[in-house]
Amino acid sequence: MAIELIKTGVPGLDNVLKGGLRRNASILVTGAPGTGKTILALQFVYYGAKDFNEIGMFITTEENHEDIKQFARNLGMDIESMESEGRIFLMQKPLIALKGGMSSMKGLLALIKKHNIRRIALDSMTFFEYLYSKFEINKTEYRRQVLMFMHELKKAQVTFMTVSERSVTDIDKLEYDMMDFVFEGFILLSRIRKGSYFERVLTVAKMRGQDHSLDVYPVSIGIDGFKVLYDQTPFSL
Repeated sequence: MAIELIKTGVPGLDNVLKGGLRRNASILVTGAPGTGKTILALQFVYYGAKDFNEIGMFITTEENHEDIKQFARNLGMDIESMESEGRIFLMQKPLIALKGGMSSMKGLLALIKKHNIRRIALDSMTFFEYLYSKFEINKTEYRRQVLMFMHELKKAQVTFMTVSERSVTDIDKLEYDMMDFVFEGFILLSRIRKGSYFERVLTVAKMRGQDHSLDVYPVSIGIDGFKVLYDQTPFSL
């Protein structure tokens, strides 16, 4: 049976993925600060609703709604209009207010099902770390709890993208964390230095169940958002 792919809404990324993301997959976008993780996740939700009629939700743990709206506006995304039409939901989950355990997820899952939400972006994985920090659980149990949440999203037919920060993003020296193996897709954003010049790049490390390119691609971030320059080779390489 042929797999169903959905468009990401990120110019050039679907070319790298040879068609798009597998529907209902869970994707981790990781990288150092300033590499474009939040922008990529925001575009995934915004253009999913705008161009592909898939209701989306963007969950933030560190930014407030107004900052997210202004941030999006500066990149050509009118999230306010989409929010007023009920096509995008912005949810703020401050870390200091998080309550532990799966019980705190019930309201979120109910909202997802009520509004037929199909795309969710979470900024960032710190959400889970704080959510379960009050419980003295080992790494295996923590991993199990995250897998349970993603299983519920998959049952609700949600394609899920979350971002995480990483201190080492050198592609040749990358060390994988336990949580990297939990997600079906793993996209790495990095900066490569060439003399006094830094260049942002993207590579897809894995995308379970589908073919994709393993090359390293330059990316640009401008007033029109995040783009993968899939037909170019990074100057820094």
